[in-house]
Amino acid sequence: FVNSFQFQLSIGVRMTDYKEEQKSELETLRCIYTSEELCELSDNPYCFEVMISSASLNAFLKVQFELPETYPDAVPKITIPSQSGLADEQIEEIEVLLNQLATENVSMVMIFTLISAVQEKLLEYEKIACESLDKEKREMEEQNKKREEAVYHGTAVTMESFLAWRKAFEEEITLLSSVRVLDDQNVMKLTGRQMFERDASLALSDARFLNEADEDLVITDENVESEEQTAVDIDESLFQDLDDLAIEDD
Repeated sequence: FVNSFQFQLSIGVRMTDYKEEQKSELETLRCIYTSEELCELSDNPYCFEVMISSASLNAFLKVQFELPETYPDAVPKITIPSQSGLADEQIEEIEVLLNQLATENVSMVMIFTLISAVQEKLLEYEKIACESLDKEKREMEEQNKKREEAVYHGTAVTMESFLAWRKAFEEEITLLSSVRVLDDQNVMKLTGRQMFERDASLALSDARFLNEADEDLVITDENVESEEQTAVDIDESLFQDLDDLAIEDD
């Protein structure tokens, strides 16, 4: 009976110690994290969430811890109820990491250690993302540099490329010449009516010519007056004494 009582007493003392340890650890977490980062859900058992974020990744996740009665001698229940900006593979890696560290740290208060491990993991993801962006930037700059060099230097001419260009050029010239000959032949075969229908300016030029000719033939009163004004005035007195002149016969 004595041994049984001592055993129960030791268990009760130990249970009290668990509760005190859990309470003390939670008070420490309140000092480390803000109220926005630490959200307490219940105190029997202790259950709370810690939000961990990354500005570079524009991502966050909430890790929920539920402490069993015998924590830290037992592994806490760990879940990730919400997250944003992280791939499913990354969440799985974090879950594996948390469970592994929790098992390794049994009998020790471990919540801060587990949260720090997640923060380090996010820093690792940030580094990978930065390296990927730098690589893409370098590749893009290299591509732009190659385009600029191609524009500046042009395409190198070889004997094969020159012969291919000359052949294509001669074929194009031959085709254009044959088309021009066909057009000239078709023009020569056109009737007068077809020529006027094809080029309306021909009719306009003839009409203009006829109008100009008609304008030259029109006699107006103004033209008559101007001609009268330009007639030479004759002094008749010069011819009054013509009878007095002696005209000798030869």
